Amino acid sequence: MTRKHFQLIADTIDGLIEDGTLDPHTALLLSSRFAYALQLTNTRFDRERFLTAARKSLAAVEEQFEKDMA
Repeated sequence: MTRKHFQLIADTIDGLIEDGTLDPHTALLLSSRFAYALQLTNTRFDRERFLTAARKSLAAVEEQFEKDMA
């Protein structure tokens, strides 16, 4: 797989976080499992970069959740 494929997967996961389809716990689990599996497909895979891209909306979702609970 190539960087383009990794980016597509990360963007898809992030989109599911952003639209509320994935709750924060599930998002962390899913992105971690994908990172592990993708790491096996390409020795140059950057796990941290992938996780950052896949979880970029997580902070905003958690912040909104905190506001809604207040």
